This record gives sequence, C-alpha cells and structure tokens, in this order.
Amino acid sequence: MSCGSGRGWTARAAFALMLAALAYSARAQGQAPSPLDIEKAELLAARNADEVLAKAAAAQAALRGVDAARANFFPKLSGSVSGAYMPVTPSGVTVDAGSLGTLPLWVPANQSGVNVVNGHYVYTPSASDPLTEYPVTMPAKDWTVGGYTKNSYFKGNLTFTQPLVAWGKIKAAVDLAAFEADIAEIGSAGASLDAERQANRAYFSALLSKDSIPVLQELQGLAAAILEDRKSALAEGFVTQAEVLSSTADLAALDTRLVQATEGEQSALESLGLLTGLDAGALRLTSRYREALPALSEAELKDEAARASTDAGIARARLTEAKSKLDLERGSSILLPDLSLFANVDASGQDIPFSSSSWWSNNWSMDVSIGIAANVDFFDGGASAARKKEAAADLEAARIGEAASEKAARLAVRRAIDAARGAEASLREKQAKAAWAAEALRAERAKAADQASSRAELDAMAITEASARLDLLYARYSLEESIADLERLAGKALK
Repeated sequence: MSCGSGRGWTARAAFALMLAALAYSARAQGQAPSPLDIEKAELLAARNADEVLAKAAAAQAALRGVDAARANFFPKLSGSVSGAYMPVTPSGVTVDAGSLGTLPLWVPANQSGVNVVNGHYVYTPSASDPLTEYPVTMPAKDWTVGGYTKNSYFKGNLTFTQPLVAWGKIKAAVDLAAFEADIAEIGSAGASLDAERQANRAYFSALLSKDSIPVLQELQGLAAAILEDRKSALAEGFVTQAEVLSSTADLAALDTRLVQATEGEQSALESLGLLTGLDAGALRLTSRYREALPALSEAELKDEAARASTDAGIARARLTEAKSKLDLERGSSILLPDLSLFANVDASGQDIPFSSSSWWSNNWSMDVSIGIAANVDFFDGGASAARKKEAAADLEAARIGEAASEKAARLAVRRAIDAARGAEASLREKQAKAAWAAEALRAERAKAADQASSRAELDAMAITEASARLDLLYARYSLEESIADLERLAGKALK
C-alpha cells in the first residue's frame, strides 16, 4: 500500500466505525450474550444438527427392518373371510325315481305270525315260515342332492405355517438387514463428526471475522488519512493524479474487506446457531485459537482414521453384507426344497354367522388339514446360478473397496499432517513478523517524536504492523482448521 504525508480521520472512516458499533449494539439487544466455548459448540452440533437428526432417524428405521426380517423365523397365522350373494341359487343334482334300480326285499308269505301289539302289527317269524321276494324301487321318488335353499354364501379360512428348513435363507436375510442397520448407524456417527467439524469451522470463522474487523478499521483509517494527504499534495503539485487514484483503490479494497469481515461474522454465527440450536444473535465466543499443534503420532492417527472413517466403516459393512448375500443366493439354489409345517381350517355355510343359535348346525361345514409342505425349483433357466456369480463378484468388489477405503483414510492423515505442520510453521513465521513489525513501529514512533522520520514513513510502518497482525490472525485460523481436519479424520479431539 502506498503512503503519503499528513494524517487525519475522514468522515467516511468515522461513519464506517459508527455502523460497526451500531451493528454490534443491535446484536446485543434483547438478551444477555450466552458464553459458548468450542467444546460445547461441537457437542451441541453433534446432537442437534438437522443432518444428525435425520441420520439418527434413518438408523432407527433400519433397526426396525432387522426386527421385520427376524420375524420370518417364527410361525405365521393368517386368515380370510368372504361373503357372497347369489341371485340364482344352484339347483343341485336330481336323482330320478327308479334310476338306481330295485332292491329285493323278502317278506313272509303268510301272515300267521303277525299279531297286533299296542296298536302295531308285529311279525314274529319262525324257522318254518316261507318268504317271498318283494322288489323295492330306488329311489322311490325324485331326490335332489346339494340344492341351495338360500341366496347367501359365506366362507372362512385360517392357516398356520411354521418354516422348518430354509437352507439359511432366513438367517442371511436377517444378517443383510442387520448390516443395513450397521451402515445407517455408521452414517449417523459420521454425520455427528461432520457436524462437529462444521461447528468448528463456523466458530473460528466468526472469531476470525470479529478479530479482523478492528484491524481492518485501523487500516481503513490509515488509508483514508493517506488519501486525504495525497489529495492535498496533488493540489500543491507535489504528487500526481495516479498516486491519488492508487490511494483511492487501496481504501476501496479495505472497504471491501471490512464489509466481507462484517458479513462473514454474521453468516458464521448464523451457521453456528443452526448447527447448535442456539440463538445466533446471543452468542459470545469464549475460546481462542491454539498456538501450536498437539502431540501427533502419525501411526496412531492413521489407525484411528481407518477405524473412524465413515467410508471405511461402510466398506467393511458392505464386505460382510456381500458375504451374507452370497449365502442367501446359495440357499436359494434349485433342488433345495423349503419345508414348512402347516395347519389349515376351512369353514363354509349359508346362514349368517351368529345370526341364530343354530346357525352352525343348520348348513355349515368345516374341514381341517395338517401336514408338511415342500417348495422346490427344479429348473429356472440358470437364474440362480447367475445370481450366485453376481454375488461372488460383489464380494470381490467389496474386498477391494474395503482395502481402498482404509488406504484412502491413511493417506488423508498423511496429507492432513503435512498441511498442519505447514500451518504451524507459517504461524511461527507470522508471529515473528508481527513481533518485528511491532518493534519497528515503536522505533518509528520514537524517531517521529524526535522528528527524525516523516509522517509518510510512520504511516507506512503502521500499515505494515497492522497488516502483520492481520496475517497472524489468518495464520492462527489456518492452524485451527488443520487441527480440526485431523480431529475429523481421527474421530476424536486431539489434546
């Protein structure tokens, strides 16, 4: 940034400071600020973030799927009822009179042994009585069998089934549902870690913007003063129009950065409020940046990342799931009969059930059957063999995916450590530069007091010192970001 002679605050800079103060006052109105440290922010985000709640609900739903699959081990009782109205009832089957032939009936030839007892003829045969044949027509008259007498018809069925032999298919289905539940649980845990990471970024982004605003305002004031000095120098012919325009551009750039910092703080606080469930307008951030990396063991971090990685966890679950899927397809092969015990009760009749005390005895009937059912496929055009080959290929792909995901997690740790150590080194550099700039500014002020340096030199040194402080803030933020990346990979806080 170029500098010039003279010093003074312009109305423009004062107005910007007033706006910033009013914005801060407006945020503070309504309720006392609520202190929030980074640990509490991450904990609340891991519990309250919308994505976390959605993933947790999905995990609970997947657990219900396990219960549904496990129910196939147990017996099932099912039934059905139906009723019908028949406008025209079937007439049944009529047996014509005499169509079944005749039946010989032997009767006594004389009636000497016939006596009247209590008003009835009673025949008392003797061995010597002669008999004579008497033909009887069958049937004696037309006889209708199965004729319906009512227009209504009702039927009910109750079936009990219990699987006996399923060749491991039921267990494999339960395992598959359990693995899906595991995957959903891994996704839920990963969402919590992601929410913690997002809360960390929002927290320190808000802190960075808040801390950089006063530094940017200081730089803005210096730039405004330089611009005023150069405008005065231009009128006296000591500088060119290009130098004035350069100072104008410098001030405009600082105006832009100040607006970005002010709006960035509000956006970061609102994001933090959404993640934690707190009121963004009443948050007071109490944590500060860490000044150095915690102790790091790269080997341990790589192992922890392989365990905590959402992708690696899902890959491991997919591998086990692929094994169970192969077992399921093997149990579904042709020529493997599924056996089950069954009991069936059928009842039908014409009277409305419970319409009278004799509804059942009038025309209802019931059949009961108990047995063992076998269901077997003898030929399916090679479909079961193709499914087994597909499951075997999925298993191999899952093995490759598991190995690749763990390697990726370990590589991510290596890169994160690289970035973190680079950020720490950059912080040390910025700390040294900030210390030098502060000392140089003190020396320049002493020289200015002794009139050994010009106002332009003092302004230039002040700008250098403020810029060094601003760079130091960004370096601290970068280190915090690098540590947070490592913590997300490891799935835990690093102390």
